[in-house]
Amino acid sequence: MLAAEAAWALGDLSLHEESAVVPACRRLLDRHPGCGPLWWVAARILTAGDAVEEAERCADLLESDPTSDLLREDLAGERRAVRHGGVGDVASADVVVVGVDAMGPGGLVIDADDLGVMESARVLEVPVWAEAGVGRMLPPRLWEALVHRLEAAHVPRSGCVVSLEGIDKVAGPTGVQSVPVALAGSDCPEPGELLARW
Repeated sequence: MLAAEAAWALGDLSLHEESAVVPACRRLLDRHPGCGPLWWVAARILTAGDAVEEAERCADLLESDPTSDLLREDLAGERRAVRHGGVGDVASADVVVVGVDAMGPGGLVIDADDLGVMESARVLEVPVWAEAGVGRMLPPRLWEALVHRLEAAHVPRSGCVVSLEGIDKVAGPTGVQSVPVALAGSDCPEPGELLARW
């Protein structure tokens, strides 16, 4: 919801004070460096022919994200999925689902609380699926900028970067896919205004 609210605010700002949009995007990313959807919103608004229309489109896409429903459909039936828990929970699961704040060619950003369940799944060889909804899949240069900004930030609970090793599938707004297919499906541009500072 943070990114959807930011989209509405940036759209309004671009309508009334266009020169303030780039600084506003940078300030948002300074405060929330690990939030992929914020990077996605900022990148799309900064490269759009009509920033107001693009802001509305971004907010609508975020608010109607079908990822959770598509993931549920794919897991329906005999598969037992876990998101949290101890080693026993992971050992009895068919798949571990980890929520992703951002994802790119070099890894993914997850909540620090999910590190344990992800490590347990890797040790026990339980498949791990990343749930990466709208705006979370970033292209290479934007992913690199996010990682640099996150490493430089001193923002509590801003997420942990982990490798893609052990990620079997990615659930996104177009369904459950392999990691390479999901990475190739990023719909996010790479504006220089977001890369120049990092």
